[in-house]
Amino acid sequence: MLSIERITEKFAFCIDDDGKKVKISRTKLPQDASKNDILVISEDGSYAVDKSETAIRKSRGGEMLSRMDARSRRDSINKLLTEAKTPVSAASLAEKYHVSRQIIVGDIALLRASGAGVIATPRGYLIQHGQIAASDDDYTIVCSHSSDELLLDELYTVVDSGATVVDVIVEHPVYGQLTGLLQVSSRYDADRFVETLRSSNAAPLSQITDGIHLHTIRCPDPDRIEYIKAQLLKKGILIEG
Repeated sequence: MLSIERITEKFAFCIDDDGKKVKISRTKLPQDASKNDILVISEDGSYAVDKSETAIRKSRGGEMLSRMDARSRRDSINKLLTEAKTPVSAASLAEKYHVSRQIIVGDIALLRASGAGVIATPRGYLIQHGQIAASDDDYTIVCSHSSDELLLDELYTVVDSGATVVDVIVEHPVYGQLTGLLQVSSRYDADRFVETLRSSNAAPLSQITDGIHLHTIRCPDPDRIEYIKAQLLKKGILIEG
């Protein structure tokens, strides 16, 4: 028997009961075949979906997932984030653990409360070791802008010079200093951040302070940060003291 792991335009990638991976041409698949279905091979070499075995195995999988309690799930999430090299989105965690995104948000909040160093960035969650701005390569600049276009221009100016926008900081009239972690190091990161703002109808933190905000910029050398500041000043984004 073969279990279908994924189906592409041309092939179905399967695994047999011994754990061996098998690639099948999409043209040989039954029309009703889908991911996680169990295939049987007839004597003439054709494939068919074993609906009974598929139902049994899916039921077993569902029972196994339901037995995973919330604490075990959080322990698993913490381990996954600790080992991850890049941020992991809430949506991907929700899919992996077969729960809603809101449950994942709650899990993350509980992990933080227990002392886990989980931080949220525009690209997802990651484990932060040590302080965010503890590097000798970190500089603070003050900026102001009032549109998504200028926001993107600001981010491009920094990342195109080989630096990283670590965070954004604003002064809230009630809560005091608010910090949003960005970790934007490329145009790709910048585009995704702005697109996320637009698609979620969320406003940048700088809107609280009529566009005025601070950034922590992680930059490899003093000359480069001076160049970045000069470019932002020319664009009317940088505020100098």
